[in-house]
Amino acid sequence: MLPVPDCAAQVHQPALIIATRHDRSVPFAHAESLAAAMPNGELVDARADSHLIWFGPGYPRVAARIRHFLTAA
Repeated sequence: MLPVPDCAAQVHQPALIIATRHDRSVPFAHAESLAAAMPNGELVDARADSHLIWFGPGYPRVAARIRHFLTAA
């Protein structure tokens, strides 16, 4: 397995990490560690009830954040 924090520290491009605290597949702490390791990483809590973030009540907010991230210069 790759040392993700070490590799992530080398990524200097902006990165948007989207996760939810209710994901039973991937612990939220993994997303927190990844975002913290990346110099330009930003973590968004999707506030979804599962790994499927697009089904959560917070998805309109997440979609708006994705649009902003993709259109930012």
